[in-house]
Amino acid sequence: MSTNAFYSNKNEAYITYPGNDLGYTYTPESTTFKVWAPSAEQVLLKLYTTGSFYEEGAQVIGIKQMLYDATTGVWSATIDGDLHKTYYTYVIKTEKGTHETQDVYSKAVGVNSARSEIVDLASTNPEGWENDRHVLLDKPNDAIVWEVHVRDFSSSDTSGVSREHRGKFLAFTEKDTVIPFTCFPTCVNYLKKLGVTHVQLNPVFDFGSVDEITGVEYNWGYDPVNYNVPEGSYSTDPYHGEVRIREFKEMVKALHEEGIGIIMDVVYNHVFSTKDSPFEKTVPGYYFRMQDGKFLNSSGCGNVTATDKIMFRKFMIDSLRYWTEEYHIDGFRFDLMACHDIETMNEIRAELDKIDKRIILYGEPWTANDGENGISGEDCCNKANAKKLSSRIGMFNDDMRHGIKGGSDDDSKGFIQGSTHSAYNVIAGMMGASSVTFGNWANEPSQCVTYASAHDNLTLWDKILKSNWCSDFDTTDELYIRQNELSAVLVLMSLGISFFLAGEEFARTKQGDHNSYKSPDSINSINWTRAVRYRKLVDYYKGLIRIRKAFSPLRDNTTKAVNDGYIVYNGQSISLTLRNTAEGEWKMLSVIINNSDNPCQPQIKSQYELPESWVILADKDEAGTEAIGTFSPDMQVSPRSALVIVDKESYDKLSAAKE
Repeated sequence: MSTNAFYSNKNEAYITYPGNDLGYTYTPESTTFKVWAPSAEQVLLKLYTTGSFYEEGAQVIGIKQMLYDATTGVWSATIDGDLHKTYYTYVIKTEKGTHETQDVYSKAVGVNSARSEIVDLASTNPEGWENDRHVLLDKPNDAIVWEVHVRDFSSSDTSGVSREHRGKFLAFTEKDTVIPFTCFPTCVNYLKKLGVTHVQLNPVFDFGSVDEITGVEYNWGYDPVNYNVPEGSYSTDPYHGEVRIREFKEMVKALHEEGIGIIMDVVYNHVFSTKDSPFEKTVPGYYFRMQDGKFLNSSGCGNVTATDKIMFRKFMIDSLRYWTEEYHIDGFRFDLMACHDIETMNEIRAELDKIDKRIILYGEPWTANDGENGISGEDCCNKANAKKLSSRIGMFNDDMRHGIKGGSDDDSKGFIQGSTHSAYNVIAGMMGASSVTFGNWANEPSQCVTYASAHDNLTLWDKILKSNWCSDFDTTDELYIRQNELSAVLVLMSLGISFFLAGEEFARTKQGDHNSYKSPDSINSINWTRAVRYRKLVDYYKGLIRIRKAFSPLRDNTTKAVNDGYIVYNGQSISLTLRNTAEGEWKMLSVIINNSDNPCQPQIKSQYELPESWVILADKDEAGTEAIGTFSPDMQVSPRSALVIVDKESYDKLSAAKE
């Protein structure tokens, strides 16, 4: 980002400010407030005793005229005394009218976001916070990501979480939870045993679609109000902003203590309400892309933010740094990333690299309305432009997703249901979308997020049932479980970053609801008893995760494994064979997927010498790092199943070394 306060381009109507002190700067002796509002004619600072007008004791305790610096576009004021837990707003007068608003750079707010709050952030740190450390992996492809909604995680009474913490940040702090009256693990206790490296949390910043007072409504949370504030409905006390901050940090610390990183789902592409947004009230018409006086709508939510403008780009960078440094967040997933311009995303990568290059970044390489983006197609962050982005900015591979299971909401079939038409997308996806031969929109596999399901659309299980015309969501029919297992193989035995929806590994259902963003808990909550009913499927995922962690070429973030690998499709099965030069690991691995109704003879090829004998680590029944049999070239692969095999010589040597 330019450090020149006077820098301007064709999108800039105002002088811009590069300083890092927007919002408030607190000390016990005084607090300084700064707001960038170059179009304002007057700005007043108002201080309040409470976060909303309807709380007991609510009153104004001070009003101060802020001073304007014409060289920076910034209004400022300093108030003496200790303002910790004091609430404030700005009253901003422009040619568009006079509006009272919370601070664009709010760090804390009162209930339902009405007023900003001054908080001594040091006082919100839980015990031992100074020793909390990021969970950062050497390569992005080391990540195995489990996507979950905070409320879904624990709101069910099957979660074993205490009633006061269900659906809250603090549910993640409860250890050794089990399904009531059993010893079967749930929540974080379950995640430790599953083996995932990260949870991706659906939006946890302050959003506007749930009343924090009643907490009755449900929403995924893709409705941003205050980007730098944790959501109040996930706290035990939404009235006092410092509480949600402390509880969020306690969640982070608890996950980090178990070696699990946190990827935060961020939605910088739009806001909940354009006219009510502090962005629009502070500098009308600046922070959003507009055409002929109307807000553009590539987000599909009534507005799209102007990431190509200096001060919103700066806001994004400031915000991401804040979450990384203040809350110890380990990575970010960008909603509708194609709404953002390439320059902004590359600058974000460069800025976060200054903190740590291992911070994970990836996003959705699409918009909701392509024709209303406000930037050229050459400048947006979609797959067509992936090679203009840093290789460490990943993108969801929707081609692989459709190849695996067919369309996300219809009854079409993909590879796991027996389709041969989707094999090409699957093959390209297994190579991390980085193969010159099979398709390479990605620079490297580090740019490819491999997945079959996410919070959007039908769950994988519901999609499998719909494509097989089955309406029994509790069925244990082996055919459907096999198809789920094949999806797991394709996600976890492919190059790229592995990602799956929470509960995908135990046939999670939303009763066929393909768009459950505001459906009740009865649809969205994780029913932990399914992890018992489909325990064999859970164990299969666990075993594949162990294999992935043990064989580094599957996690190679460069094109070395792509170039060393060899993939064969014979019309009935796909086999991917990878060589390994790392010490202390198996030397060769092959994964074979038969998607047909008949047994098949696999074809295993490599540009390197194939081993004389193999051992089987995964078949139609089980998976793991211990041999479950031997493989011979004349062996057939069972219908709708997979084999994962490794060379016997290195397997035997490593096994002997462990004894």
